[in-house]
Amino acid sequence: MGLPTKQLHHLLAPIALSALLLPCAGALAATPGNVRTVVVLTPDNSQGSPGGTQLNHGIRSTFAADSRWHLQLRFEPLDISRFPDAEGRALLANFLRQKYTGQKVDLVIAALSPALDFALDYRERIFPGIPIVFSALDDEDVRTRTLPADVIGAPLEYDLGGTLELALRLQPGTRRVFVIAGSASYDARWEALARQRFRPYEDRLELVYLSGLSMDDLLNRIANLPDHSIIQYLHIFADAAGKTFIPAEALDLVAAKANAPIYGYVGSYIGRGIVGGHVMSFERAGRNAASLGLRILAGERPDAISRPDVSSNEYVVDWRQLRRWGLSEAALPAGTDVRYRELGPWDLYRWYIVGAIGIFALETALIATLLVQMAHRRKAEGDLRLSQAELRRLSGRLLQTQEGESRRIARELHDDLGQGLALLTVQMDLLRQKLPEAGMQDLLRQARLLSSSVHELSHNLHPAKLEQLGLAAAIGSLCVELSHRHGLKIEFAENQIPSEIPPETALCLYRVAQEGLANSIKHSGAQHVQVELGGTTDIISLQIVDDGTGFDPKLMQGKGGLGLVSMRERVFLLGGEVVIDSRPSGGTRVHVRVPWSAPAVASRP
Repeated sequence: MGLPTKQLHHLLAPIALSALLLPCAGALAATPGNVRTVVVLTPDNSQGSPGGTQLNHGIRSTFAADSRWHLQLRFEPLDISRFPDAEGRALLANFLRQKYTGQKVDLVIAALSPALDFALDYRERIFPGIPIVFSALDDEDVRTRTLPADVIGAPLEYDLGGTLELALRLQPGTRRVFVIAGSASYDARWEALARQRFRPYEDRLELVYLSGLSMDDLLNRIANLPDHSIIQYLHIFADAAGKTFIPAEALDLVAAKANAPIYGYVGSYIGRGIVGGHVMSFERAGRNAASLGLRILAGERPDAISRPDVSSNEYVVDWRQLRRWGLSEAALPAGTDVRYRELGPWDLYRWYIVGAIGIFALETALIATLLVQMAHRRKAEGDLRLSQAELRRLSGRLLQTQEGESRRIARELHDDLGQGLALLTVQMDLLRQKLPEAGMQDLLRQARLLSSSVHELSHNLHPAKLEQLGLAAAIGSLCVELSHRHGLKIEFAENQIPSEIPPETALCLYRVAQEGLANSIKHSGAQHVQVELGGTTDIISLQIVDDGTGFDPKLMQGKGGLGLVSMRERVFLLGGEVVIDSRPSGGTRVHVRVPWSAPAVASRP
């Protein structure tokens, strides 16, 4: 039977191309000795086919992992479905013979039974004496063939029965099974195989074979299937109208129209609309074939290699299809691979959530620790405030006791010792008139100096003028005395000072004036000091300013003498404040502000 013109054109084009490729054969034959050429035959052009892509990946990745040779992989899609008669296949064989004439081919891999049959039929014409490894053949397909000793492979199991059992497990109420296959010769062979393998189910299920239909008719049928139906999809390489398909792409059309769940036995169908099945893997088939090929290339004789076991299948389902058809995941066999699961917030952000919870727990613990520490700190601060208050109360009582004792000692010095010294001076003056002038004059001078020292000591211990004349007069007198004694110019000024000032306040300001003037005289080297005492309705202020050497207050923190400490403590006990402003070579200013009425703590006995 002659070939159609269109088919002849398809054949003549590659044959003409082979004439252009023949000059390259010599170059290829001259490649180094470690180059190995492997020709991979597939029944149809698998470009865009998920199964073909997986098969090619399995072959390529396995060969690439072996570095003993430089491997040249030549993929040859045969387009067998377009040339079903012997004449067309003979032309295709002639084309391949011319293409590989003069080239050394070391191994042939034939994928699926149509490619293996073609390779066996035309082996002597194209690849005489070249070992063949088959791939992706069902175990039953292998057993029905008588293969030469140098043709080996790892068979698969196209488990139609296992896939149907999975469907019945998920949908035990199933009554009808619609089996879909195309119109190509390879489709017809698998429809026949399906009828054989589904025969045990005919007594409990209605099996309807939707094959030999155009794609439009098929889609119309499956859009209105009765309840309790499922679909078993084999493959569609071509429909009744002669339109060719990649089976996975045909499945996309079927899944978009079907009103019943679809099951399939091919792993590459997962994710394209089927619920799942007991599926075979094209990638595993490619790896198995390449592994056998490497052993042959390494020098093992094919007939010496033991027949590999049937490659096992696995249960695989699409989680989205389970959700779509309301099927229970609990009904799946143990170990089922559930793919395309839509992860919930916990699955997607588990570690973020765990981290956030951990951080939250840590922050909670830290906050709780801080709260406990704050509570302890508040308690400690409260205890400290009580201790400070008690210390101030004791300090106030100590100062009051000190002043009282100073007053008593001063009174005794003034009344007893001072008066006795005064009387002694008078008596010595009378005695001077009767005794020699020189000796008595010296004794009289010493007695007067001793009387003056006792008077000064009594005044320092307790200023009697403070009680007799008031604060302003007492400070003014102090300034005059110190100015005469030390040859220092001390100016005193007062402004709006009332006559009645609380004794504690008056004594405090007087002692501050004593200490401030003593510091100016002893430490500053000042030549001029200004003392100003002023008041308002609420505050009495004392200011002492000198032109001495000054100092850095920051360097004096924590190093102040007892005088500064006593000064600050006295003012603080009365609720006042002390400000000391000084800088090196810039003099010193001491400013004291004390309220009119002293706090109760300062007046406790």
